[in-house]
Amino acid sequence: MKVTRDIHDIVGGLLMSATGLFFALYGGQYDMGTSARMGPGYFPVVLGWTLTVLGILVALPAFWRKGSAVVVQWNNLFWCVAAIVLFAVSLYPVGVVLSSFLASLVSLVPSAMNLRTRLTVCAVVALLTTLIFPISLQMVLPIWPWSL
Repeated sequence: MKVTRDIHDIVGGLLMSATGLFFALYGGQYDMGTSARMGPGYFPVVLGWTLTVLGILVALPAFWRKGSAVVVQWNNLFWCVAAIVLFAVSLYPVGVVLSSFLASLVSLVPSAMNLRTRLTVCAVVALLTTLIFPISLQMVLPIWPWSL
């Protein structure tokens, strides 16, 4: 009898640990500073090691736990990748608001939501994306097509 391990948590935990390890080691190249006066390396190193430990805590128990087989949802994967590509291609020609709205709309194609809910979700995503990146973080991105 073949026992299927919890592959979802094993892979997820290992990816978390690998990501955390990358940031912890790469962030170590910067000055750490002290906890009272943090340097540029403090935040990525501390969070990187924390993520590494959390990833291990997710992956280790999964080796002894039975799980379900991996099922790839190709339709969802296709529309998600299409949304990312659309966002990347349309960001500078049409701006953050429209590109994030369109990318959200494309990513919701396989969803069972009604049209009104989809449009509401897309509007909220566009609003949050605009508030976070060009406004709060002051990233130099066009908000509208005419604001280039």
